[in-house]
Amino acid sequence: MKISRVACVGAGLVGQGWAAIFLSRGLEVIMQDISQEILNESMKQIWLNLKFLETQGLVPKGSVEAGRDRIQTTTDIADACGHADYVQESVPDNYEIKKRVFEEMDAAAPAHVILASSASGLLMTDIQEVTIRPERCVLVHPVLPVHLIPTVEIAGGEKTSATTVQKAREFMERMGKSPVVLRREVPGHIINRLQAALLREAIDLVDKGIASPEEVDKAFCRGTGLRDPVVGPFLRMHIAGNGIEDFIENFSQSYRYRWETMETWTSIPPSAIEAVVKGTRDMEIVCEKSLGEMRAWRDEMLAKILKLMENN
Repeated sequence: MKISRVACVGAGLVGQGWAAIFLSRGLEVIMQDISQEILNESMKQIWLNLKFLETQGLVPKGSVEAGRDRIQTTTDIADACGHADYVQESVPDNYEIKKRVFEEMDAAAPAHVILASSASGLLMTDIQEVTIRPERCVLVHPVLPVHLIPTVEIAGGEKTSATTVQKAREFMERMGKSPVVLRREVPGHIINRLQAALLREAIDLVDKGIASPEEVDKAFCRGTGLRDPVVGPFLRMHIAGNGIEDFIENFSQSYRYRWETMETWTSIPPSAIEAVVKGTRDMEIVCEKSLGEMRAWRDEMLAKILKLMENN
């Protein structure tokens, strides 16, 4: 069945981004959240997201106006999911909340409809256990800002069918996304696990007084981060050495010295919290711009990078 009507359950930053994507691709959207006040605020951001995409030439002209006739809001999950062809859930990353919402979505959505979760760190196996039709439940995790970053991670739970995973992948490709399908579940998936490792080391560098948050950010953005849109960690090793085998042979000892001195804590030390908060608050851009202004600047820079990547 062709997907033409999507229910977005949860109208926060993630849900707003999804709605903009679906509307920009000509779909009908019904947005759900617990209050009309939340939905009204969400609608403002959805139009800003769409307008930005249109202004940047990333979606056809007229997408904003066309989208206004294709979106509805509701505070009732059953109303949102009852006539949907696909459901994208984006409520807080909490098992209790996710399970309650999935139970309601499963009861309301037609039997053939995929129930997708935007969960950033939770496992679909644990979420789908409350549903009658667990085979149609799948993780489809985006990256903020959702309306700009192409990659989505797709992972089935233990009871998710291969057909559901394949259909979710095909739908995401139709939405202009670049899906990555995990071979098995793991907390945090791929992107957030990589990010967690990077953040721990960044926080530790600040906690130990080696560098300020601004210096760490500068080292990343003007150093390794500069090549990240072009090559990932494995291709980087392959290119940096005379092939991947040569890199491993010649740099394993050097990396052992680094890994041996890296922290392995699983919760942020109190001393680090104070240093990270103060250092971040003291950053020049944080002192000069509001959160909204920083997000707008970030999105403009991302749009430029996306256009450059599309042309090469």
